[in-house]
Amino acid sequence: MHYAIAAVILAVATAANAQALPPPVQAAMAEAKSSCQPDRTKVGPGFVQRQDINGDGVPDFVLSYEAVACADGGRLNCGSAGCLTQVFASTPSGYVKVLDENVQEVRFRRVKGRPAMLLGLHGSSCGKVGAEACGATLYWNGAKFSPAH
Repeated sequence: MHYAIAAVILAVATAANAQALPPPVQAAMAEAKSSCQPDRTKVGPGFVQRQDINGDGVPDFVLSYEAVACADGGRLNCGSAGCLTQVFASTPSGYVKVLDENVQEVRFRRVKGRPAMLLGLHGSSCGKVGAEACGATLYWNGAKFSPAH
């Protein structure tokens, strides 16, 4: 009986937390949860991370599909290029998806005073062999992250 009550409390808390997310993040989360056979997707801790990445003081959202697995342990969104990572940044008109690709690593910091996204990528993204180190730095321009010019 105690387990049933705990399960109900956890389900209600999870649903309430999901409702606090902006609609684009809720949609991405729903899609992730349906990526395996119905009711067979496990979404672990660390899937949704809140962090101000564009310097506007509003929490943005990083979705790390490394935390999503099918019940059999398979990961549909990960491979040698890394795992699917989606980033939703706050803008005056709402949240926009500013990254939607497989990366081996993503970090955020200020570079020369500007918010920047540092990506660790598969070597083929830079015209190299897959195992070779490859990276990209994208800078926030007020609407999206893009390479510096």
